[in-house]
Amino acid sequence: MNTPYKFKLKFPSDLDYIPPIRKFIAETLTVTQFTPKFAYRSEVIVDEICHNAIVHGSRSLNAEIELECEIYPDKFEFRVKDEGGKKEDLEKLKSVVKKSDVSALGLSEGNENRGLGLEIVRLLSEEIDMEIGENNKTTVRVVRKREDF
Repeated sequence: MNTPYKFKLKFPSDLDYIPPIRKFIAETLTVTQFTPKFAYRSEVIVDEICHNAIVHGSRSLNAEIELECEIYPDKFEFRVKDEGGKKEDLEKLKSVVKKSDVSALGLSEGNENRGLGLEIVRLLSEEIDMEIGENNKTTVRVVRKREDF
């Protein structure tokens, strides 16, 4: 395999696109010699980051999400780009990414599960960071290192 193996996907900001993208990511990682466990956990992370981009980062009806992936022999790195959400959503995301602060996402009684997906991403990843560009366009970058390398 020439490294890194790179690919980019663009898809409409619609939750129905996430299941086939998850499957594609898992199969691609498996074919490139990552373990099924690594592929599954990466699939969960991609699902969560794409879900957040769709729900919180899409402002228009024809919004697109962009997923860029790089597969190295020892790690999987990807970026999810969206058109940027509301200012309060961006502030919450910044807080969780930088401080691992689940309470920043507004967890409260009756709302216990909100924000836990990003905590799972933090637990399963070696790196997670974000960038807010022009017009609040948001990029979340995640790196997972191979456990068996």
